[in-house]
Amino acid sequence: MLNIGLVSQEYPPETAKGGIGTQTYLKARGLTALGHDVRVISRSLVGKRMDTVDDGIRVIRVPSAPMPVYTQLADWLSYSQRVAEEIAEQHVRERFDLLDFPEWACEGYVHLLNQSEWHRIPSVVHLHGPLVMLARTLGWPDLNSEFFRTGSQMEATTLRLADAVFSSSACSADWCTREYRLDQARIPVLHTGVDREVFFPRPVPKSAEPTIVFVGKMVRNKGVDVLAEAACRIAGEFPGLRLRLLGGGEESIIEAVRDRAAERGLEGMLDMPGYVGRRDLPDQLSAAHVLAAPSRYEGGPGFVYLEAMACGLPVIGCRGSGAAEVIRHGETGLLVPPDDVSALADALRRLLSDPGEREAIGARALRFVAGEADSSACVARIADFYQAVITGQASSAGQLGC
Repeated sequence: MLNIGLVSQEYPPETAKGGIGTQTYLKARGLTALGHDVRVISRSLVGKRMDTVDDGIRVIRVPSAPMPVYTQLADWLSYSQRVAEEIAEQHVRERFDLLDFPEWACEGYVHLLNQSEWHRIPSVVHLHGPLVMLARTLGWPDLNSEFFRTGSQMEATTLRLADAVFSSSACSADWCTREYRLDQARIPVLHTGVDREVFFPRPVPKSAEPTIVFVGKMVRNKGVDVLAEAACRIAGEFPGLRLRLLGGGEESIIEAVRDRAAERGLEGMLDMPGYVGRRDLPDQLSAAHVLAAPSRYEGGPGFVYLEAMACGLPVIGCRGSGAAEVIRHGETGLLVPPDDVSALADALRRLLSDPGEREAIGARALRFVAGEADSSACVARIADFYQAVITGQASSAGQLGC
């Protein structure tokens, strides 16, 4: 049995925002089920330290720095200090065998700088979508900003000082290999997969109207504006077409989507119920006909695709980034160029007009998840990687994958 510390400011329910929180949650539960002792160090939003037990997992929430913090960079630095303090206190009480940090926000920065030959805990960094990738593909943060200059240096230092690095996708590993000169052969591609006890085809009737579902935050990168335009273009071919947008987002993007539909007299096409929890999401996915999430760039693998595939739904994503690692064009879904409204409209038309192909692709997607992205098997591989790091055999873990 290992004593494992999972460090992630994203952890449900209080601070769950995206893939990092989802993967940390699945790691915590999967590792516990394997018999390991797990402590999660996450972020407190109430200004005080909280120490609770959730389904047998100890969750320690650490507040931000007591000083006023005005910039994101200062927040990264000060919060990393608080994390390092908590790790040190916990390690004295009950020694950690291994620590797992995300690269995002460089939460392990201070702790890793403070390690010495005689005082160290084996530590790994899990790549989800490095800052340097976001800056160079999405234009955020600005490459000339102090946030990017210092943040990318913190990210590079964190990766360099870790005992090992693993990545949710080959895409993120490629970026860190190029930008930070890491040895890609020593970065196994490992992610937590999908909890198939939650995400499976539900016995709910399909929507009476042809229904496209989108799940995620409605921001520019997610391509929801492109999706709305593509849906408007094909609405006349599919009477009663519904575009169900699940999630919140930037008000400007939401209003732009509404305005686009209204301009064409298609206000009734939109269904925007807001955020849907993971326990209710499988019903929503199972009732739809296709999931479309045309993100302009994804670090990958894109859990929204895997969750929909686990519910037997064909999916549409974009070429050129991490989404293509799980969407096999024509087999488990369709891939289109980013920002290409016509190509997206054609892909939607293809799946909505041919029930036979739609169902065949959905069935293959379901088999793909069962064979290659089941969380129980994926987390077991991560546990094997941890053991390899502890025993000094991490390089041999390069052949592992999920």
